[in-house]
Amino acid sequence: MKNKNGSSDAALVEEITGLRQKVMELSARLQSLEVDLDDSDGGESNGNRKPTSRRDLLRLAGALAAGAAGGLVLRPLPVAAASGGNMILGQANDANAPTTLAPTAASTPSSLFEVIGQNPPTIPTNPSNHEPSGSNVLTPITVPVLLAVSPYGIFPTTGPPTPTTVYPGVAPIQGIGGTVSLGTSPNNVHISEGVDGFASVDVADVKANGAGVVGTSDFGIGVVGAGGTDIAAFGTGYLAQSAITDANGILISGPPPNPVYNFEQARDKDGILWLSTASFVTGEAWRRMNTIIPVNPFRIYDSRPTARPANSSTDIQIAGVNDIPSDAIGVFGNLTALGPAADGFLTMIPKGQNLGQTNSLNYSRGVTALSNHVTVGLGTGGKVTVFVSGNGATNFLFDVQGYLR
Repeated sequence: MKNKNGSSDAALVEEITGLRQKVMELSARLQSLEVDLDDSDGGESNGNRKPTSRRDLLRLAGALAAGAAGGLVLRPLPVAAASGGNMILGQANDANAPTTLAPTAASTPSSLFEVIGQNPPTIPTNPSNHEPSGSNVLTPITVPVLLAVSPYGIFPTTGPPTPTTVYPGVAPIQGIGGTVSLGTSPNNVHISEGVDGFASVDVADVKANGAGVVGTSDFGIGVVGAGGTDIAAFGTGYLAQSAITDANGILISGPPPNPVYNFEQARDKDGILWLSTASFVTGEAWRRMNTIIPVNPFRIYDSRPTARPANSSTDIQIAGVNDIPSDAIGVFGNLTALGPAADGFLTMIPKGQNLGQTNSLNYSRGVTALSNHVTVGLGTGGKVTVFVSGNGATNFLFDVQGYLR
């Protein structure tokens, strides 16, 4: 390769090295020479006299330094650094003068910056294009901008019948993982990671939060995972999820607004999980993820010794009693009739709900005790209501076995 003066890169390096050596020699002479400023020949000169003042020597040193710098400008050298040294690309960045890497308008699309590990794979061709809004003209673009391929990295393929090596996506920053063996055989494991992020925090700071990988989007998806297991938590096993909000960012109760995708999961301000269904109809798009929680059985109501009269309704407080939390939504247990005066039935319903054509327990006159298992939602105030049919009075009791939340 020649510069504009016809010198090769090697010759240019040699020339600059020589100039620098001369500058160093002049600097040494400046430290030792003391020259009389009076002209020994009476002011006459044949034009060949050597510089006799410190000022003249400095001028010559400056000229030589400028020549060395000019040589660098004539032919830029590749970025390089000695082992253990720093690589400097462009100019120092003081936040006012960034170094820019950009393709020319006519360049073939390719990565602008690549970091390749040992035993690299074949880099696939770039198939990406840009189509401006309202235009049918495709312009080839560079994807990714930054490509990092780990040792023994493997690109994905398009699959059968004729697999073609491709980039894993269209993100501007892409990492291609390679298998790494961790541990000692036979207990070692093989791991391949495309992106690995670590964030440390000050353990003494109670408000500190670390995030190894963060993804944000205005209306799209922040983080997407696709694989045998799309998203995994391999640390302490916790998966954090913020509560849903309204358009003003205020935390709200469920159900959430209509989902964008089928089988979305959301958490409301009360800590309740909701799962979207195939129906995107308002009011039908989400179902609550209820949990059945058993407790040590206990008797929450016993009418004895005073039987409840026919056609009577009895309210029983469930939520907030013993092991039943205040936000429970249902209860299950045994409802028992004791010595009814006539044939009849008991019906347990959420308080505030209209009595329907159903019953929870049918009994015959004079039976000592008859039980049936019931599961009922909680109504107003976390209560249930027990209705005694109109045939005759009876005692009854209710034993709780667990709740729904």
